[in-house]
Amino acid sequence: MIGRAPALRSRVLTWHQVAAMDPEQLTRTLAMFHAVWEGVDPADVGWADATVARGNFRTWAKITSHLYALSKRENTTRVDRLLIEQACARLGPYP
Repeated sequence: MIGRAPALRSRVLTWHQVAAMDPEQLTRTLAMFHAVWEGVDPADVGWADATVARGNFRTWAKITSHLYALSKRENTTRVDRLLIEQACARLGPYP
């Protein structure tokens, strides 16, 4: 999407292409990005990637932010499919 907007495209110095990751690799990567993802079931991460994030790390950052806020509000350290679905729902409708 950024590539279609010249004003935004000119602000990206380097484009990085990352090969698709399986849910286990993605779960490990997300856990390095933010501790909220530590111990999450890779199947739940796979669901979120297939239905919402679709390999877009910027979307993963948004999901992470919402997930962190929800976990604090719910006073829980356990992130499960229900909490991930709630975080994803805050991004708007998804197919």
